[in-house]
Amino acid sequence: MKVVDRDKVRNELLTILTELREDWEYSNEITEQTGIFSDLEFESIDAVALGSAVEEHFDQSLPFAEFLIKAGERQVKDITIGDLLDFLMANLDGAKGRPK
Repeated sequence: MKVVDRDKVRNELLTILTELREDWEYSNEITEQTGIFSDLEFESIDAVALGSAVEEHFDQSLPFAEFLIKAGERQVKDITIGDLLDFLMANLDGAKGRPK
């Protein structure tokens, strides 16, 4: 099984986000503390597009909808890039059980 490295996944996630936000006016650096709704001004449809882009990039089906639903149930004010990275590390093949 291919081992997935957190730094590599972070870099790939940032690349995906950069490609998705080409038309957006966000000019600050994207970090693990960046909120996808408050900072990147995602709408729910953008979050769906992000989930699809991540699945396509990693060539793997992920429980992204469940991740968003659980965040809503916990009444999370925003989902950060770090939250997304934690989700990916918990769900990508080869990343399960890896330390954060």
